[in-house]
This record gives sequence, structure tokens and C-alpha cells, in this order.
Amino acid sequence: MSDKAFTYGNLILLYCKFNTENLTEIESEAVQSNHEISYDSLPDFVKARIALCIQTFNIIMKSKPDKFNTTVILVAENIFQKIIKDHLIIEGISGQYIEVDNTSKTIESALNNVLNRISSLDNPPTIYFVGSVWQKEVFDSIIVSKFRERFKVLFEGALDHRPYNLIQKDKLDEEPKKGSSYYKHKLTNKAIDSLLNYIFSNKRK
Repeated sequence: MSDKAFTYGNLILLYCKFNTENLTEIESEAVQSNHEISYDSLPDFVKARIALCIQTFNIIMKSKPDKFNTTVILVAENIFQKIIKDHLIIEGISGQYIEVDNTSKTIESALNNVLNRISSLDNPPTIYFVGSVWQKEVFDSIIVSKFRERFKVLFEGALDHRPYNLIQKDKLDEEPKKGSSYYKHKLTNKAIDSLLNYIFSNKRK
């Protein structure tokens, strides 16, 4: 499948993995002090991803003809899976649409699992990755090197208000190995930017 295939269906990848060591003091206390984990004890940035997933699902249900062929794949630690899935159901996403990914440890492994799942399909679904805005760079490097132009993959980013240093620690944990395709893509973009700058600078003369 060299060209981008005609898509059918929707796959929302809700990425709720997080490192408990990279939380603010208040978030860390909320997660660790609860003997019985509740939805309210989840970090705000994770709840923001969940809210964005629900919003994305609702938009699909209201606007796409292939809406009933939709799957939400939840990627989360075992102890948080049930409370997140229950919240999705409470917010109107039927359990029949929800699957749980028990094996993925990183964004890269989650996307690899999706790629293995859809590679043989003649008409693969549109993929929506739901994470935090800072994960876009990690997401892009994986998409360029592995998905290329074959599949329609969209990024949906929720806000993360943690301090910069904590986000950077998370980013280091998620950083994939960049293949040659990623660097070729970056060099191409840089070359285009240089050419445009040259053209516009000459126009000003």
C-alpha cells in the first residue's frame, strides 16, 4: 500500500500513561494518598486528555458516516484502567466501543500496536492520537518514520499545566529513536524554509 488508502472507521488512541515521579506535589499526594483510587485523584493533565477524547468521540458521532465503526483504545496503567473506562461510559461512550491496551509502555509502543493492527487492512481507519500538547514532537517523529503517507493519523493535544522541568522529564521517557526518515523530513522542511526566506528577502529588495 504505497499511497494513502481510502479510510473507513475511526480509531481513537487515548494515551493515559504517566510517570508518578513526574507529578506536582499536590498531584503526587492525590495519587498516592488514596487507598482506593478514584477518578478525582488522577492528575489534571490526564483528565484533560480524557475530556478531549470524549469531545473527539462526540464529534465523530455527530459528523461522520462511518461513526458506528469507531473504537477507543485506552492505554493506561492497570490500576487506572477501570476508573477511566467507567468515566468514559458515564460520559456517554458505550463500553462496546472501548478496548484496553495492556501491553504498551510508551507512545511508540502504543502506535506500533496500532500499526500492526491496521497494516493489512485495505481500508484502514482514521487514527486519532489523544495525548498532551507537548507529546506532538514525539508523535511526529514516530509518524514520519513508521506511518509515512500510508495512513491518516491525527494528533489531538490537551493542555498540561505542570512545570516545564516535569514535562521535560516525561518527554525524555517518551523520546523514541529517530530513524533516517525523520531526519530527511526535517532537512526537507529546513530547505523549504530557507528557499522561502530567500524568495521573500529578494522581493523586499
